Amino acid sequence: MIKSTITSVAMIAVAGTWSATATAEDWDMRAFAGGEASEDLEAANNWTLAAISEQGPGLVFVCTVGNGMRAVLAYTPDDDIVDQAVFSRGFTSQKTGTVSVGDQTVEDRWSHRRRASTLTTNDLSTIVTMLNAVNHGEEIVLNFNQMEPMTLTFPETSDAFSTFVQSCPTTGRG
Repeated sequence: MIKSTITSVAMIAVAGTWSATATAEDWDMRAFAGGEASEDLEAANNWTLAAISEQGPGLVFVCTVGNGMRAVLAYTPDDDIVDQAVFSRGFTSQKTGTVSVGDQTVEDRWSHRRRASTLTTNDLSTIVTMLNAVNHGEEIVLNFNQMEPMTLTFPETSDAFSTFVQSCPTTGRG
């Protein structure tokens, strides 16, 4: 009980330091309860972690209670890539692609939302590969059919990254 109270207080303190938008310098972590932004991590049922790569495209990790995780590549990011990744609607098609980190390559089918300029995967091995790459400061190379290959580097991990991993039932408290 005391441990969870201390953890909750620490997480709320960290919540006050999160950035308002993802940038190439820092990670943006957000919690949502019932579709609304929330600073109460214990009451949240969705969490996002986002950053813009040094090369321009952005990456958003989404964790949802009951639905697991997904990763969204915003290859032409809007001002708020979390909104772009989470709330975009419209026609989707499938696109095969590979994610390479060092000598490890994972092939996956991604959902492509051309209007939103996003590619989304629900494949946990692909997501874990990208999360680990981000955590270790490694380049992520993405290669999709009929698109130019992308080599992406992201900001160093921060408290936002740790809080996301700890909050998400798939990676932390589950």
